[in-house]
Amino acid sequence: MITGIAVNSDNCIQLAFEGPFSWPGSTDAPSIFDVEVRSKPGVYLWTVPLSEGHLIYYVGETGRDFRTRMAEHYTEHAAAMYHVYDPAGFARGEKILLWPGRYDPENPKSEKECILMYSELSGAIRKLTAMYRFFLAPTACDRRLRNRMEAAIAQTLYDTPGIVGSFQDRGIRYHNRKEGEQPIECHITAPVMLMGLPEILQV
Repeated sequence: MITGIAVNSDNCIQLAFEGPFSWPGSTDAPSIFDVEVRSKPGVYLWTVPLSEGHLIYYVGETGRDFRTRMAEHYTEHAAAMYHVYDPAGFARGEKILLWPGRYDPENPKSEKECILMYSELSGAIRKLTAMYRFFLAPTACDRRLRNRMEAAIAQTLYDTPGIVGSFQDRGIRYHNRKEGEQPIECHITAPVMLMGLPEILQV
């Protein structure tokens, strides 16, 4: 298993995703807080398992350890600060919005509004908590390269027609390759099908 990342002499990098993991832990997905890779920084994916593969919902990166970042994500998710979607639809790859949360680009809610909505949304939040699966690719590169990998994956998903592209939230700011930065070929591996994610990507 690749636990680091570096540009080789062919200007190529390897990004190896491990998973699936979950927040609470299940028979098919150990808790992200129990696995060895939790102590690493890197690039991560949120997914929903479908019959044809894992549908990616969100792409992120962290220079801290995965455990810390995913605990932060859980805190905001559990407090209704994030988008909340109808769980039955979400499990089919359909986004039926129940609540926009704090970060929606068109209709952001305040912390107080999220708190007041919690009791109404708690059932849906619990179901989504159990549904989400996570894939982690530990890296040993600098922040700029992590940003470029994160942005390239996200842009590829946005540009993919059908369910893959439509499942991505809009309005997230990613840091794409800048003018003058030399493209780097990224080879991606994963233990399962990650829908829309190519094996080779220019970052």
